[in-house]
Amino acid sequence: MAKSTIVAADEQVEFRLANGKEATANFEGGDISGLGGMIFMALTDDAYGFIDGAAKCIKDKRARDQIKHQMHNLLRQVVYLCGAGYPDGIDSNFLRKDPMLKLCLGWEPDGEQHAASQSGVSRMMTERSERDLKRLFSYFIQAYIKKHKKPPKEIELDMDGMAIEAHGRQQFISFNGYYEINMYFPLFLMDGNGWLIAPILRPGHVSDAGIAVGVLELLVKRLRRAWSNVRILVRGDSAFNDPDIMDWCEGNNVDFVLGLKSDSHLNVHSQHDDRAAEQEFEEGFGEMKFAGSTGPYHQDKHMRELYTLPGDKRYKAFAENDKRTVRRFGEFRHRAGEGHGGKYKVWKKERRVISLSKVTDRGLRRRYLATSLEGYTPDTMYNEIYSARGKAELVLRSIQALGASRLNSQEAMTNQFRLIIYGLAYNLLELTREQLPETLQQLAVEGLIRDIIRIPVQVKVTTRRIWLRWSSAYPFQKQILKLSNRLNVLPKPA
Repeated sequence: MAKSTIVAADEQVEFRLANGKEATANFEGGDISGLGGMIFMALTDDAYGFIDGAAKCIKDKRARDQIKHQMHNLLRQVVYLCGAGYPDGIDSNFLRKDPMLKLCLGWEPDGEQHAASQSGVSRMMTERSERDLKRLFSYFIQAYIKKHKKPPKEIELDMDGMAIEAHGRQQFISFNGYYEINMYFPLFLMDGNGWLIAPILRPGHVSDAGIAVGVLELLVKRLRRAWSNVRILVRGDSAFNDPDIMDWCEGNNVDFVLGLKSDSHLNVHSQHDDRAAEQEFEEGFGEMKFAGSTGPYHQDKHMRELYTLPGDKRYKAFAENDKRTVRRFGEFRHRAGEGHGGKYKVWKKERRVISLSKVTDRGLRRRYLATSLEGYTPDTMYNEIYSARGKAELVLRSIQALGASRLNSQEAMTNQFRLIIYGLAYNLLELTREQLPETLQQLAVEGLIRDIIRIPVQVKVTTRRIWLRWSSAYPFQKQILKLSNRLNVLPKPA
């Protein structure tokens, strides 16, 4: 008997719009997914064998005759959903029947095989051993080496930390006096192009430079085993101003450029440039707006007013606020720690220090860099070599946007594994971004998820093929077609 096409009254909604038009709404639209761009992540993953390689690092201790979801599919599911902006295990309960997710995992979109639920994902997260984590760390380095088609001449390694506030009684959390919160303090190592090489969980009280030497030692050893003649440059902000890092770099033929925290001894060396910058500002612009004893008060008041402006006007106002700027660079030789009565670690020798004296209406600001590099002018050292580490800040912001602030499991190893998941998702998005047309490669992770991954699609299965129909009103149609063509010709892994 033919099925009636009449929809019951309790299965649809009738309403009238403000313009007088009548409308009817129901759930007869067929298989429609909000993850229409996830297929690009899956195609990129298939081309590089990226997640499968990570899954091989995990030892599956489950009874084989009782396994419903293979480890590589579980890991794919978690990483794909994280890359689509769904970092929590509970998201799997709502999306496990999504036709696009099922298609990306290799199943029929309209079939009876569904993705894993939250309980399956949680077991996969919590059952990881220390050996699994070590193998996954090694895989991050291996994937970075494999990514290069030919040996690079030089590699920049950027170090940075991220404060992740904890709200429970998780292992390894501790109070950090600088941030004044209970927190984890993960260490991230990235290359100069923004590729994540190592995400490492640390207790909250560890300094930025803590365990950095051990990580660098392992990483540099692996990189030089693959590329014996590669030059390596380590960069970090003033939180990584540790003589142990500098000594290790010099002893292992690794260059470095690290920020230094300002102190009275450094200020003495740069006072000539300070006075010259202040004099140049006065001659070019006149008196500072916030000079004198009441300057800080008026400056704070002015800054609060800027923060109340709408977004676009606020950015312009901040740019205008620092428009009157004078910068002077200098350099000198310095050996830190001497004359402090043993309060600070003493450098083993004098090192080259770059100084920046910057004068704006907000007053004089100083920045210092310690470096092993010679032959570069001070402005080149600061503007082109050190400032390039700004990409590391963008990497941390992207990882945080993927959900890295949710390290809320009780076990430290589970939280470390979650951090690895965020790292895998970030790198997979970076691989996908590389295939995008140039007009879309500048998208931040949030924009990539919003404009590329989370686009609605109709999934229709016929006898011979699967049809993916995106919206006719989608603004990036040409770019998506170019992306699809590029992914189709990517070589498959051996």
